[in-house]
Amino acid sequence: MIKELEQLALLQLNASKALKPIGIASARHRGCTVEVRARALSTGRELLGYSYDGIRLERTVLLQLLSFDTTCPHCQQTQANWNSFCGISKEKPKAKQPSLQFRHLVEEKVIQAAGRTCIARPATFQCKTRCPIDVHTPAVVKKHGWDLFEGGQYVAGGLVSDPETHNQAPALPNLEAATKWLTSTAFETH
Repeated sequence: MIKELEQLALLQLNASKALKPIGIASARHRGCTVEVRARALSTGRELLGYSYDGIRLERTVLLQLLSFDTTCPHCQQTQANWNSFCGISKEKPKAKQPSLQFRHLVEEKVIQAAGRTCIARPATFQCKTRCPIDVHTPAVVKKHGWDLFEGGQYVAGGLVSDPETHNQAPALPNLEAATKWLTSTAFETH
């Protein structure tokens, strides 16, 4: 969204015949107005300014506010700070969680596919992940997934890395992925 608004504002700026030309482009996002202003300095250099619901912000902060990625800790913090600034409370009372040591006993699931039976247990992974909008260096993000056990032995799960981005993610992020893995390996010898 930001790149499109920047381009529109710069087009307006360059098309203007005014003595002090300015270009303005805006859009709505989650009920707020996002605005990009472009103006030309006396040196001829173009300068862009950003605001979110009338509040001037740096481009990186605006990008974090606009991000839909729910795993980026920087975006989460920026959005929480904005909500606090606006008086919006999204705090939910925390439900009492069972001890992580015994969580797998409470939430484990039996998966049957292709004539095999496995136990899927929830797992938490520390994943090195690049910022989805490239405004900060890679961060370690907690992600949830599943590990598979067959006959009491670990058979699948853990982390996988994207060879291009080097982002890490759970190999089995959900039970559907675990079932698919089990089905795809049905004819392998164990």
